[in-house]
Amino acid sequence: MLKRVCTFLLLAIVLVSCGARGKTYKIGIDPSFYPAQLGGKEPNVYAFSKELLRAISHEEGVFFETVTMAWDNLIYGLKGKQYDGMLSSVTPRVNLQKTYTFSEIFIHTGPVLVVKKGMKVSSVSHLKGKEIGVESMNQEALLIDKYPGVNVHYYYSIPEAFDDIVTEQIDGILIDYFQAAGYIRNLYYGQVKIATAPLNDAGLRLLTLNGDNKELVEVFNRGLDKLRDNGTYEKLLKKWELN
Repeated sequence: MLKRVCTFLLLAIVLVSCGARGKTYKIGIDPSFYPAQLGGKEPNVYAFSKELLRAISHEEGVFFETVTMAWDNLIYGLKGKQYDGMLSSVTPRVNLQKTYTFSEIFIHTGPVLVVKKGMKVSSVSHLKGKEIGVESMNQEALLIDKYPGVNVHYYYSIPEAFDDIVTEQIDGILIDYFQAAGYIRNLYYGQVKIATAPLNDAGLRLLTLNGDNKELVEVFNRGLDKLRDNGTYEKLLKKWELN
């Protein structure tokens, strides 16, 4: 009986996978990805996203046709059925999950902790009593939630905070990933490092309307997993200077 059930499930998976092959999906994209903070990397992220779609289409045997839209019309275009899905920085909050189906994150954009290179941060307990910089109340709340016991410092100038890390006036700063990567790649290369993964679920995803094109999200997620497994995903990140 168990063997028969497993065979049925395997057949169902194969049929679902094959059912999408050869289909064309229209995808709406706002090249600025507003309001995500991409640290001037918007053109890189846009190019990466389009190449990622091409790579997924190759893996899954489907076709993606992209439709360029301004950020303020992107959701209206999806609701007006101008395209089947959209790439967006909208996060899957509970109230939004009633309206949209979300894919996995294909680029993380959330805040990360930056510390001086050589500093060891392997557990939350290591940051207790440390001096950590933030830019906003949201970052402060997130920092206190993730790292209870830290001492928070507000900064209006990111370079000033980085300088204070280098001179050991503070122990680190919580800053959006793309901002951090930009400073580390240029002004502070070899002096500081990103010590954590993004601390929240902010990122870019594929969205569809609930009840519409669920298959599209499945195809996207499956293709994305394949690209991560075979190394293509990391190669694309490196190509477009996003890692």
